[in-house]
Amino acid sequence: MLNFRDIRFQILASCVLLIMVGLVFIYSTGSIQALRLERSDTFFFFKQFVSVIIGFIALIMAYHIPLDFYRKHVMTIFFITLALLIAVFFMPSINGAKRWIVLPVYSFQPSELAKFTAVLYLAHYLDKKTDRMWDFMKGFLPATLLVGILAALIILEPDFGTTFIIVVVSFAMFLVGGARLSHIFGVVGIVLPILMSALLFGYRKGRLLSFLDPWGDRYGGGYQLIQSLAAVGSGGIAGKGLGNSTQKLFFLPEAHTDFIYAIIAEEAGLIGASLLFLLVVFMFRTTLKAAFANEDRFKRLLVFGISLILFVQSFVHVFVVLGLMPTKGITLPFVSYGGSAMVFSLFFVGVILRSIEESRQCA
Repeated sequence: MLNFRDIRFQILASCVLLIMVGLVFIYSTGSIQALRLERSDTFFFFKQFVSVIIGFIALIMAYHIPLDFYRKHVMTIFFITLALLIAVFFMPSINGAKRWIVLPVYSFQPSELAKFTAVLYLAHYLDKKTDRMWDFMKGFLPATLLVGILAALIILEPDFGTTFIIVVVSFAMFLVGGARLSHIFGVVGIVLPILMSALLFGYRKGRLLSFLDPWGDRYGGGYQLIQSLAAVGSGGIAGKGLGNSTQKLFFLPEAHTDFIYAIIAEEAGLIGASLLFLLVVFMFRTTLKAAFANEDRFKRLLVFGISLILFVQSFVHVFVVLGLMPTKGITLPFVSYGGSAMVFSLFFVGVILRSIEESRQCA
């Protein structure tokens, strides 16, 4: 029998450890970036610490919200997310992209909410239409189109990384939810060329070519990947020691966000980087236990999707840093600098913990 108290502790402990590691390395890398901006060396550290506090408030709130509440208001949440994803196109561009809702007090990325919305909608739909999922027109296609609308708006921002995560997780949920493999592979056959064509235009084409041969454009598109690999390689087995990274000295762009794992590998070495990734895998395995402990199919699918969101994002971040995937702007959950990502990641944990509590009550 599943020990609910132990699994809840394991998830929280893993989450807190990842956040602590993140804060340490955000200070290590962000202090240099802050000085360049003529800010205090603790500028990014304290901003992230505030996000952690807000995130734990979101976690506590999510823990006290019954999962059926989300299901009851699933379409309201969907249309709010849709409106926010459209609203970003009327906001100022940041680094050439329109991904942010800019508010006087706090700014956030609606694409983070879209991850939850896509998973929530699919969990609701797959449970409600269980007996129709083998029917392409009446079961599979309607859900694909609605999630596809969210994905299309996100890729237009442009944010290829988040789109990729939503698409991968959606197909995994369809697979677990009972859709036909022929339907899934049929849609993959349509979506994949669209995603590939998106990679062949604008800056994404440069990233793809740089991924295939970063040294062919070592001072342009391949620069970031080369510097990332230099950081990982120079760390060796045991690392250079905390705070002793050289790549964070303005060689590796976005060192405290999209490439923080490279700095961890440089300062903590193969041992430290491996232990961190094993902690991510352990947390994923534990959240999957929480998912499949639910007897309610909707709740099981919801927690499965949320768990997969966190793991796929971690997986993509690490693979980008190691040069195994084209460069994308993907943060490492709980570790990288980023307010919206931290708040929503902790909200996800709150939803998972709520599912454990509801499973315990039904046991």
